[in-house]
Amino acid sequence: MKILFSFFVLVSLLHSSSSEIGIMEEVVDDITQLKNDYKVCREDLKNRFVKTDYNELKKYQVLLKKEKLKNQKMLEDMKWFTKTIETLENDLNKKKEELSKVKLVQKKKKTILADKKLPKKVETIEIIKPSTFRLKSDAFIYDKIDGTKLDKWRKNRTFTTNIKSQNWVKITGYFVKKTWKKAQKDMWIKSSRVFKRN
Repeated sequence: MKILFSFFVLVSLLHSSSSEIGIMEEVVDDITQLKNDYKVCREDLKNRFVKTDYNELKKYQVLLKKEKLKNQKMLEDMKWFTKTIETLENDLNKKKEELSKVKLVQKKKKTILADKKLPKKVETIEIIKPSTFRLKSDAFIYDKIDGTKLDKWRKNRTFTTNIKSQNWVKITGYFVKKTWKKAQKDMWIKSSRVFKRN
């Protein structure tokens, strides 16, 4: 009986230890499966992050390219505006020089001295509607009213003006081979030598 009892105890111990080993093996298998699942999830998340990051990067590259094109256009516009401003400033400076020489006052009729070195002779300068004039005969061109002779023009030469006095007409532009050219310096002609064209 003792032997039988010992046998049952031994069998039950063996049976219980084999079931514990089975449970432990299942736990080990579960842990291994969890490790594998963790690796798979981690790889999946990594791939998703890289994919999303790449798409975002591509989107920002497109935006960057558009902004670079906008910046290039703005730089070109800025260069054009700078050049235009320089041209306008040069024109303005020329006009200021011209105005300082003629000394026009903002009225319908303006007065200047013909020459400060000569006895004070007054010419009344008048701003007129831009008009075309023609020479009646050969005539000299002067650098100012009662000034130095610059050139001699032939009869029928045509020019434009919008400034005149009692005895003088300022040449603001003239025609060369039927093309109008702006006068680059002060040029005056005696009004007795010209007539207004219709």
